[in-house]
Amino acid sequence: MGIFDRIILSIYTILLAFLSLGVILISLQLVSLEQVGTSISLIYGRWEASLVAGVFLLVSVRLLLAGLRSRRSGSTIVHHNEMGDIHIALKAVENLVEKAARHVRGVRGVKVTADHTSAGLKLRIKAVISPEGNIPSVTAEIQKRVGEYVQNTVGVELADMHIFVENISNDFKSKHRVE
Repeated sequence: MGIFDRIILSIYTILLAFLSLGVILISLQLVSLEQVGTSISLIYGRWEASLVAGVFLLVSVRLLLAGLRSRRSGSTIVHHNEMGDIHIALKAVENLVEKAARHVRGVRGVKVTADHTSAGLKLRIKAVISPEGNIPSVTAEIQKRVGEYVQNTVGVELADMHIFVENISNDFKSKHRVE
């Protein structure tokens, strides 16, 4: 969710929370009807309106907290030991995988996306391969090296790894002579 969407959601949630709180106060007769006006007399004294407004208030608080809470869950890998917890950011894992994949012969470029689920670590690798490389053997070597490297460095088994050969890169660029 982008920053603009979060701002709109936060404003909406705050307004809906105030509206729900007002309906609760009016329907439970905690605020006199003269203070509010006669246009709201339909919900005055109705417990059903208070119940609906209470549900909206709870949903509003939940949405507001969800919008303000950072995305810490799922964005790190946690190792527990007797000294405490160790958190490894998925961005760090992505950089490690990119480094390991770039060292495979025939790989010209790599983009990595990591996701940690209950099943384990899932990797999506977009690679650019040189034209002289055999694509099945290069991708098999990427899988082998990345799997070993992640296991040895991060200490996590891979649940899934998808490799997408995005392009075949030419090493040679033609030079144009200017005369």
